[in-house]
Amino acid sequence: MKMKERVLVVGANGFVGFNLVNELISNKIPVTALIKNNSLTTNLKKIGCYNIIQTNNLNDVSIIRQLLVSKPKYVVNCIWNKKNNDVLSSLDNTKILIELLELTKKINSDGFINLGTYEEYGILKEDISENQVCHPKTEFGKLKNCHSIIVSELAKSLNIKACHLRISELYSLKEPESFLFKTLIKNIANQTAHTFSYTNNKVDYIFVSDLCRAIIQLINNNSSGIFNVSSGQAFYNRDLINMINQQFKSKVKLEEIENKKSFSLNINRVFELTGWKSTISIWDGITMLLQEEKFKNPNTFENFTKTIRTLYR
Repeated sequence: MKMKERVLVVGANGFVGFNLVNELISNKIPVTALIKNNSLTTNLKKIGCYNIIQTNNLNDVSIIRQLLVSKPKYVVNCIWNKKNNDVLSSLDNTKILIELLELTKKINSDGFINLGTYEEYGILKEDISENQVCHPKTEFGKLKNCHSIIVSELAKSLNIKACHLRISELYSLKEPESFLFKTLIKNIANQTAHTFSYTNNKVDYIFVSDLCRAIIQLINNNSSGIFNVSSGQAFYNRDLINMINQQFKSKVKLEEIENKKSFSLNINRVFELTGWKSTISIWDGITMLLQEEKFKNPNTFENFTKTIRTLYR
């Protein structure tokens, strides 16, 4: 990593935000974490992040002064407030987005990165490029697509660089808690489920650390525009689930539900600009999840690893 200038991570104690802070620190890149008042700072301090700002007011003059002194090169928006009411959630997150773009200008940062979703495209297929016209069908996709337009237009008006990332199905070892393969592995480990129901989607998965590396590479290149961030490959859930079940001779009965979606994102744009591509396949991710659940039989685990490596090649 060539970049050593400071990055401001907003929502630094959330799923993506925390992992991004960790990746930045691991690469010895200075980072400022911005979180809400009364949020816990323990986990951030555990990974070596001590430059922490707590505020509920992005227009606070003292916060702006503090950031003018620390001079972050880029602002990364990882915050997402979930509310029971979709309208309130939309208004709240849109207000924060606009205030963060304006804050980026006020503190003289070079640019801004916003996180979006593959759901913005609406019509899902394989090898979706950023040029595909968006027809989002979910409320989340509609709002994120609206935000992509705000980012583009307001950034032009403010004369700052801005990226909007359309991210494929995101996961890590810890989140989301409901991640399909994590749930199955827990069921097998604890022998708690006799039947496991799943949707046989063909999905493009990306591990959170790969996303964080993409963000850093885009900052390194002073990038702007819309970028797909994904593995660029899709796999049927059925194949992945059957592999787990068979390798452990599980007695869990698999019940397949109707296929609802099949998609992968084309990542040529981000690769051609930065050289970034994902390094952790879904097979690697599943292997790490198995390790996380502490399967004790080393022979079984070794055989599983060899099998998935052969298949992935």
